[in-house]
Amino acid sequence: MRGTSLLCGLFGGALLCGCGDDGGGSAGGGQMYTTRSSVSDGIAAAGDVFVAAGQGVFGLFGGSGAHQIRDGWNVEYQKLLVSLGSVILRRTDDGDHEIVARVIVDLQALPDDGVLVDHVDGRGGPGSVDFTLPPATGDSVALSPGTLEADAEMMNKNGWAFYIEGTIEKRDGYSCKPDAPADCVQAPTIRFRWGLPHGAAYTGCEWNDPSVPSQNVTLTFPAVSWLQTTIATETTTMRAQWIADADLDRDGETTLDELQQIDAAALLTRRRGYELSGAAGPIDTVYDYLREQVRVAGMRSWGRCTTASAL
Repeated sequence: MRGTSLLCGLFGGALLCGCGDDGGGSAGGGQMYTTRSSVSDGIAAAGDVFVAAGQGVFGLFGGSGAHQIRDGWNVEYQKLLVSLGSVILRRTDDGDHEIVARVIVDLQALPDDGVLVDHVDGRGGPGSVDFTLPPATGDSVALSPGTLEADAEMMNKNGWAFYIEGTIEKRDGYSCKPDAPADCVQAPTIRFRWGLPHGAAYTGCEWNDPSVPSQNVTLTFPAVSWLQTTIATETTTMRAQWIADADLDRDGETTLDELQQIDAAALLTRRRGYELSGAAGPIDTVYDYLREQVRVAGMRSWGRCTTASAL
């Protein structure tokens, strides 16, 4: 048996959590975040599917701590958007249930507890979950009032699956040529605006923390994977100097075109602490590294997924 339901209650009472005003900025464990109020509509946990923001969606601080940027850069995001296509709850008792979402999610606009995508009455937690992060195709809508219609239109127009916009800052920051590391200029601030069209389908995602109840499913998307120095294995070591060094024309902004021009073997070296083995595809350029690390962010959104294939 396989049921299908459309996304319910985007802007009305079906939302489990509502966005409130931003509280004062705070930081914990090197992570920037704000506090938002949330309320419950009383829906039971069993069968609920949520989408939530993960670690670092507002940014991270430079420092030597476990969740800080080791090379001293502060990373601040101005916008993080993701396209969610569908979610399949795989169950052993009554078959699969597919939720068709087709929504654009602003990870910075979500309440702390996430936003309800769908509620399936009378069902327990799934054995595993499959989901897709497809390129937006023109019919995706904003998930909640916190996601701007203009951002949904931008994602649809460009066919992006993920959009990252932000800055890195360091008072004594510098940018060095990837093929001439001694050729450096001062660069205290570097901007980036990256829209990626590479969609992915994730399968066999299983909740692996027995200490936390998993009756509902919360897809939690972090914003740290493209700062991590490994691909195949999760690590707390993060660096951002590669973003500064990839600003080839030294105009204060690192573009996707520049990333595509840089040999990954020249910039993301073992000497600098990078381990690029285990990627699903070849890592020839720094753009390939970014593409792969964005894909990895989805792999870790609910427990751990078995596979991710291109859409």
